[in-house]
Amino acid sequence: AAIRDDNPVIFEEHKGLYRAPALREILPDEDYVVPLGKARIVREGSDLTIVSYGAMVHKSVEAAETMATEDGASVEVIDLRTLLPLDEDAIVESVKKTGKLLVVHEDTRTGGIAGEIAIRVSEKAFEWLDGPILRVTAIDSPVPYSGSLEDYFLPQTDDVLAAARYLAAY
Repeated sequence: AAIRDDNPVIFEEHKGLYRAPALREILPDEDYVVPLGKARIVREGSDLTIVSYGAMVHKSVEAAETMATEDGASVEVIDLRTLLPLDEDAIVESVKKTGKLLVVHEDTRTGGIAGEIAIRVSEKAFEWLDGPILRVTAIDSPVPYSGSLEDYFLPQTDDVLAAARYLAAY
């Protein structure tokens, strides 16, 4: 869709996903297009919505599956796929269903897309919220070069799980 669009499109690939052999899959032989501005529901749920994109979708799914197994919680996970245009309707529809929203991304907390998503949900679905909108993000710091420090800097599955459990219990 980015190549075929008449407008300028910035497409960024996540280098960490190249090193994740468990995420490899066979693509169909026929031509297909992932539409710009259309989110994908990766996992259906009814108790809590997690909105994410990129590598954090996989960590969010891991946390959701852990919650299903250990806590009996039904967590919906939405993969935004594009940030602009943002599929606001998919997010709002899910929040109206679950009543709770957790936004997960690798960007720093300050100035990240989570704040934009939070305000849009507050403007369009506030009356459906049964708890605060929470964010799991990287810390407000430059990205470190060291691999172990990068793991500390970036959100991990346990961070998503802790925030999701807190919100689910709210």
